[in-house]
Amino acid sequence: MDTKPVQDTFRFWYLWLLTVSLVFVLVGVVIALAPASWFFSPWNYAVSRHFFGGSLPEEAAALRSFFMGLLGGTIAGYFLLQSLVVMQGFRKRQAWAWWAVTGALMLWFVVDSARSFHHGAWFNVLMVNLPTLVLVGLPLVMTARPILRPQGTMEPAAGGKPPTRTG
Repeated sequence: MDTKPVQDTFRFWYLWLLTVSLVFVLVGVVIALAPASWFFSPWNYAVSRHFFGGSLPEEAAALRSFFMGLLGGTIAGYFLLQSLVVMQGFRKRQAWAWWAVTGALMLWFVVDSARSFHHGAWFNVLMVNLPTLVLVGLPLVMTARPILRPQGTMEPAAGGKPPTRTG
């Protein structure tokens, strides 16, 4: 049986996930260093409109700059780590890497979206969370079978199940 199409498909999704991860490292750095840049103006406008009625007070702008520095650094650091997990484990079809990226994505999405909805900031879910879920989640969905249940087997791959405690 020719496995080249499966390998080519996996490689495509691996490169997609790696590229998205590296792009988000850069996005995190830009968020930290230039939170008021034109790139973020739609999101900044939505924040200003929702929380401050349209214009951001000077004190709030300073606070936003501070928090965006922290958030951007966290985003850059997380996605650098994700890039390394993708390069070292995911590329080798190791289930732990798939579960690590999937678990982190889902935890972030649920917590961030819940807090956004709690504050009525649905714009954050639409502008940030859903696009990120699609960009990172799509390659995870498309590679679940080859990683967790390799072709030609009926059994999950070694480590194809989420980690459990023993003993």
